[in-house]
Amino acid sequence: MPLIWRYFFKNYLQVLLLCVSSFVTILFVMRMRDIAEFASVASSGLAIFLFSLYQIPHVLPQAIPIACVIASMLLFQRMSTTHEMTALRAAGFSLQRILYPILLMAFLLSLLNFTLACDVAPRAKMATKTLLSKAGSDNPFSIFNKISEGKFSNSYVEMRALKEGKKAQDVLLIMNNRSNKRLGIITAKELTIENELLKGKDVSIISSVDPKIENEFDHLVIENQTYMETKASNLSDMLSSKKGYAGLDFLSLRALFAKAALQNKSVFSSVTGLEIAKRLSISWAPFIFTLMGAAFGMELGRRKTKKGIICAILLSAFYLSCFVAAKSMKDSPCIGWIIYFLPYPIIIFISARFIRNFSKGIE
Repeated sequence: MPLIWRYFFKNYLQVLLLCVSSFVTILFVMRMRDIAEFASVASSGLAIFLFSLYQIPHVLPQAIPIACVIASMLLFQRMSTTHEMTALRAAGFSLQRILYPILLMAFLLSLLNFTLACDVAPRAKMATKTLLSKAGSDNPFSIFNKISEGKFSNSYVEMRALKEGKKAQDVLLIMNNRSNKRLGIITAKELTIENELLKGKDVSIISSVDPKIENEFDHLVIENQTYMETKASNLSDMLSSKKGYAGLDFLSLRALFAKAALQNKSVFSSVTGLEIAKRLSISWAPFIFTLMGAAFGMELGRRKTKKGIICAILLSAFYLSCFVAAKSMKDSPCIGWIIYFLPYPIIIFISARFIRNFSKGIE
């Protein structure tokens, strides 16, 4: 590898890794509450570690493009300030030759981002859902907390927690019985989870049975138990209303194409195709953003201007605005495809114009 390539790669990747690490740190700070809630009901330290690890692929596809534009802009700004660009041009290096190693690295990062967005992130999201489901199945108190926060619209709970995630007193649970579309009530003086078993004291259960006869009243069933014991997963299964469902963001790119084929719809005219467009758009953003950062990071003369930084910020904001707008085009997937990729030719055209003006010495 040429010495100049190693120099470019070193300075570019240093800033890139620093930016990505910062974004991952911010993610962990923002998700600390979710991680703490999962840790309170998780059965092992390995599950907590895996849950934390699975959060990283969610942010990387968005963090890498932003880190690319920052890294390339800082690299070429520093090279312009220290007159390294002038020295390279005087030594016979063309702009294309200078940009080639950085754009090559950006292309490799785009391939990495493609893998992350299209395969790794969906798998990590599915694994996170599996861990949450298992934690909820093993410990129904985690579902109680979600009910009290209003995340379950078909249930209501009141309780006094004595030991977080393991013991509760004065429990009142009202839930919707999906089998007969009636409400059921469970009260307990104390509920405790021990070795995947739910143990209760002074438990009362009020439910109803459909008489299967028209114009007849339901049969009311009242059970009072001084002591009861059952698997914790049994109560969790009763409370969970969404079982076995995974949205489009949980599917890999191959699974999305297979689903679009089964629907007998073009990828340009279906919601599944819109999800494909979103992943393809963000996959190749590192290359475009690196080109943009390099173009606007080059400076001529001794006078410092903020023109390049302002243009980079405006184009980045334009890309993010289009990305957000396209996600809402579920009723018009074809328009969503256009909006997802609309910023690409605009950014390439403006960046190429800046580079051409720099090569001609035009500020």
